Amino acid sequence: MLSEQDVEMAYRLLLGREPESSAVVEDHRRVESLDALRDRFLQSPEFRIRTQRPIQTDVDYCPPLAIDTDLEPSVLRQMFERVERCWRELGNTEPYWSVISSDEFRSNIFNSHEAEFYDSGKGEAERLLAWLVRNHIDAASIRTCCEYGCGVGRATGGLSSAFERVFAYDISEPHLELARRHLLKDKRSNVTLHRIDSIASLSNLEHVDVVFSVIVLQHNPPPVIAHILRMLLRSLNDGGLAFFQVPTYAFGYEFDARKYLRSKAPADTCEMHLLPQPAIFRIVREEGCAVLEVQPDLYVRTPRWVSNTFLVQRDKTLK
Repeated sequence: MLSEQDVEMAYRLLLGREPESSAVVEDHRRVESLDALRDRFLQSPEFRIRTQRPIQTDVDYCPPLAIDTDLEPSVLRQMFERVERCWRELGNTEPYWSVISSDEFRSNIFNSHEAEFYDSGKGEAERLLAWLVRNHIDAASIRTCCEYGCGVGRATGGLSSAFERVFAYDISEPHLELARRHLLKDKRSNVTLHRIDSIASLSNLEHVDVVFSVIVLQHNPPPVIAHILRMLLRSLNDGGLAFFQVPTYAFGYEFDARKYLRSKAPADTCEMHLLPQPAIFRIVREEGCAVLEVQPDLYVRTPRWVSNTFLVQRDKTLK
């Protein structure tokens, strides 16, 4: 067997992080050689996400974007329903590929790559915990977690290991059904799954200590992203934290609500949208929260797009 040091070094050099558990280290030690270990890491979705980074737009001299963000409730509802139809269809046809768009996660061959798919989600909770440490926040004080956009449960297991209770939400019932099966198989009993069946149901989110959402908000039109973000921040307990990712700039992007609703929804794929940082900062401020940290991330592989991860904290003194 390979040594623990061999595996730990592979994590540090290739993924830029520590292993998520001793059990994972033991599993990697069983491969036949260092070459095989290297190939396993190089072929993992996490490595590809980290290394297939596009040349991002240098926004220093870029103009502001023309984006409709504040709309009346009836228009928001129409947009939300369009998103729901898209994800319900993807949930019935390509649920795993819709989460990570790599061909090995197509439905016809997914069984051969299931372990790889769910392993790719184990580092999500570790990333959140690393941010908490960097901001001098005791993770042990966090008991309840809201995962918004849980999909098929790729990252849910890691969150359920980190926190006492997880409330996992998604817009697509087919995705949620697959998440139920996976969590049952994985013996995760501290997760409660909920379907967001309308934009109004966002007002009924459980109040929690931390909100987690990555590669989710970007698949909603900007006004819907803004509304979801407001509702997520309102669900935080005093002192609660929101850890979320969203694209914030793209060269040439614009969003006209009327044109969008007149356009035809793309088939067999998910839309990509953004919300500019000034809009995010305004929402955070208006909802009585403060930004603790913002960093660029590698979740969007579309050329000339910028994506950021945010850590935000509710502060009752800011209300």
